[in-house]
Amino acid sequence: MLKEISGFRDCGGRSNRRLFTDSDMDLYVWFNEAVPERFHFTYNKQANPRSVSWNNETGFEQRRSAQVKALTMMTGLLHMLDPFLIRDEGDTPAPVLAYRFLHASNQIAPWLADFIYARLLEYPGRNAIHLDQGTVLGSF
Repeated sequence: MLKEISGFRDCGGRSNRRLFTDSDMDLYVWFNEAVPERFHFTYNKQANPRSVSWNNETGFEQRRSAQVKALTMMTGLLHMLDPFLIRDEGDTPAPVLAYRFLHASNQIAPWLADFIYARLLEYPGRNAIHLDQGTVLGSF
């Protein structure tokens, strides 16, 4: 069951983000004027973690985390970092992923859970990537 980490919201004076977590999932959500503008969802944490990122301007992140993108742009080493990003061939289909989230979201405000659920139903599963959890957390 996803539960909110309340101290995360006000960390460093940033009141525009929220974190929900449980033993199998993490959900980071950023807001603009109380409207979700992007989220990062990690699932299957115990076995083989997978991450999905979405934002309202570009949709789903296709290949890389924002941190890796920035690093490759600065260094010009775009393809040298590909071994750290393993494409997920056995992706969780969008309806299954959305259902797993919905099942764990009982303690999230219904409007926010519905919003995330609807986006996950749109998720193009073939683009999931396996990320090192430390790399993902370091980008926040």
